[in-house]
Amino acid sequence: MSEVSEPAAGQPERSDPAALRQALAEAVERASGAAELARLITDYQRRLEEVARSEAEALTRMREAEARLKTVERQNAQLAKQLAEQKYQTEVANWKLASLQESRWIKLGDAIHSKKPGTVARTLKAPVRKRPAPKRSDFKPEVPAVPEVKAAPAAPEPKAPQVSAPLAESFVVPKGPTARPYMTVAAIVDRQTEALLRYEWRLVTNFGPDNWEAMLDQQRPHVLFVESVRPGPRQGNGGRWLEALAGETRALRDLVAACHKRGVKTVFWHSGGAVSRAVPAAEHFEYVLATTEARAREWRSALRHDRVGVLPHAIQPRVHNPIPAEGGRTGEIVTLGTVTPPAGGAAWQPLAGQGDDPTAYDDVLTAYRQPALVIAGADAEPRVIGEVAACGTPVLQVRAGAKGEEILAAAEILMADAGRLDREAHLAWRARTSVTPLLDPILDTLGVPSVRGSGVITAITAVSDPAELDRLLAQVTRQIERPGQIVIVADGLDAGLVDKTVRQACPDLDVVVRATEEPVTRGAALDRAIRLADGDYVAVLDARDLYGEHYLADLVRHFASTDAEVLGKASFYAHLPGTGATLLRQPGAEHRFLPEVAGGTVLGRRQVLTGLGFADVSEEWGEVLMRQCRTDGVRVYSADRYSYVCVRDSAEGSLLGSARMEGYVPAEPLALF
Repeated sequence: MSEVSEPAAGQPERSDPAALRQALAEAVERASGAAELARLITDYQRRLEEVARSEAEALTRMREAEARLKTVERQNAQLAKQLAEQKYQTEVANWKLASLQESRWIKLGDAIHSKKPGTVARTLKAPVRKRPAPKRSDFKPEVPAVPEVKAAPAAPEPKAPQVSAPLAESFVVPKGPTARPYMTVAAIVDRQTEALLRYEWRLVTNFGPDNWEAMLDQQRPHVLFVESVRPGPRQGNGGRWLEALAGETRALRDLVAACHKRGVKTVFWHSGGAVSRAVPAAEHFEYVLATTEARAREWRSALRHDRVGVLPHAIQPRVHNPIPAEGGRTGEIVTLGTVTPPAGGAAWQPLAGQGDDPTAYDDVLTAYRQPALVIAGADAEPRVIGEVAACGTPVLQVRAGAKGEEILAAAEILMADAGRLDREAHLAWRARTSVTPLLDPILDTLGVPSVRGSGVITAITAVSDPAELDRLLAQVTRQIERPGQIVIVADGLDAGLVDKTVRQACPDLDVVVRATEEPVTRGAALDRAIRLADGDYVAVLDARDLYGEHYLADLVRHFASTDAEVLGKASFYAHLPGTGATLLRQPGAEHRFLPEVAGGTVLGRRQVLTGLGFADVSEEWGEVLMRQCRTDGVRVYSADRYSYVCVRDSAEGSLLGSARMEGYVPAEPLALF
């Protein structure tokens, strides 16, 4: 028979809810402290291992240097011996020559030719004095003395790097490639539009009214593209076409007529200004483009024909992208358009490139990336706002008549919340439209073939149980940019059942399912899957993780803005369901070329990933893949930290390395939006 014992002294009664809550809170606090301590221990253990590896590498390099030093010393000793022997042989030759000159026979000849024969006897009787022969021992090897060059001492760096070392720090205007390399377009455009179009085809702009005939003969363009260029610091073609565009000369009319005779398509783009001013020049062209549908209706009314289309202001991903400027952001606030400054405060500086500012457009592209915030007035050009937003710079648009104090308060609220500022900047970047797809229907209307890469994505993954399959399908079906093909390697599942389930969930996808005959590692399953992929790009999806609806759409855009062969995320959110903790891995490692990205975020060109392959390991296949990328010189680009959450039961391995605790909160509101 059990007895009910009294509670021990100092322990709360079981029936006391307040005491239970207090004890539970203390237990949770101790568990949190223990978890944090375990994380710190793991982190320091990792650092100790890195130090040990660095020490071993330094010792190896020291031994190699010592071995090279001994080799050089042996070479110097050998060279010194050879030099000493050469000196000895030279001295012997000199001694033989001197001995020959002192011999009696040489003196006899001298005496015979002498005018005093009496000296002959004395010369022959005189003793011959020869100096002793040189000895080899007198010539000892000596290493020549050279001035010693002292190496600068290396300063110790006790602070460990917080993120992966970047391979490329800053934005540089690229030289290529072009989307349609087979097409040649002669253009009369300003510098801003030249940057917009120079990566779409082979652009020819170095011609004027005096040499356009030679240009047509030499370049043989497919299209003549003319913009309503206005006088100013950004006028293109050296300003040689301004008079013709204003109708003061016949040069533009003659150029268009010559293009018609040669079968060259002619297009006029009204990018800004009054329609009435541009009609005299535009009426000679086959096709006219406006920036909005409302402007297109004005043009149809003015020209009285329907050969009018729309080419809105857009961005060029090769130059309008979030790759940071050299030195990063300055932290300044600049203005675009007319903005009332706050009373008594420091005046905000205007963004470069406005009005008559002579700053070159390539330098303006760098200026877009430097401020922490751009305040755009009501009269700011929408085209410039779009370009600034595409460069990842937050833009605060204010209404007409807003007071300086009101604008300052709104700016301070934004600047005080870095997370919100980054999210709004990312949303603005996502909303920008590339000019590349906008040109395809225009070229089709002109009857000019436009052939580009389709950019089809194949998603590959490995699943080992029905729950993983369900999670995977939930991630795939929510994507705005749907993959064209999905390849699944099922470990321990029936291939027919998996195939049926996937086709029901994704009826519009090309589905390939393979089952394994025996258990395999995740890396081996992915390596088998990539051999079955046929898309232009291959995305590796981890069935354990979460992918936002914009994940593929956002990530694949970076192929248009960089020359990377593999994309991914080095900075990302990680969630531990067991503890409810959310971490941010490698904060700041975004929009730059890095040595590695997370394996579950890899999106690469199919030929490149097929050549690299996946290692036959379960958890470290991503690290092995990145090491192979470094070995083969494959450029890897780390995109933003959003639209992906790494979900793991425990923070093992390198997950906690260079991570920042975001709190015991869900990761979805931070990453998926």
